[in-house]
Amino acid sequence: MDAKQIVTDVAFRKYARYVAATAHRVLGRWDEVEDVVQEVFLAALMGLSRLRDEKSMRAWLTVVTIRAATRRRRSRNVEQTVSLEDDACENLSTESISNEHRARLASIESCLNRLPDEVRNPWILHCVQGLELTRVAAMCGCSVATVRRRVAFVRSQLGRG
Repeated sequence: MDAKQIVTDVAFRKYARYVAATAHRVLGRWDEVEDVVQEVFLAALMGLSRLRDEKSMRAWLTVVTIRAATRRRRSRNVEQTVSLEDDACENLSTESISNEHRARLASIESCLNRLPDEVRNPWILHCVQGLELTRVAAMCGCSVATVRRRVAFVRSQLGRG
């Protein structure tokens, strides 16, 4: 095993769950997450040599994950409407969540899945993952003002549902 593979293996063990969770947030369902995780760590195997600072690995993996998941999401040719019976709401079946909360979460997920990726992704990065607006703007390739507008738009859409 060469040094690149060792570094990638360490990165995989440390960040695979984070990458999977990020991919799921972008995709809105679990059935494609494993493919995205593999794609991300294949990119990591190829691109880790260009990474200068180990501390920036998580941010770099986040960008790679969002791009890979967004590409996969855009390539889907299926309806993105989610209902309570849909497999995408499988994670809502835990007994600790009331039916009212489960229905509200399904409504939120349905609303998010109808939004374009360029609006949805900044909201996920800022409101779900808690990243600062400047960091979200850099990851999404737009200005902080644009991120603010997109986050506000998603919030307004969620408030209607």
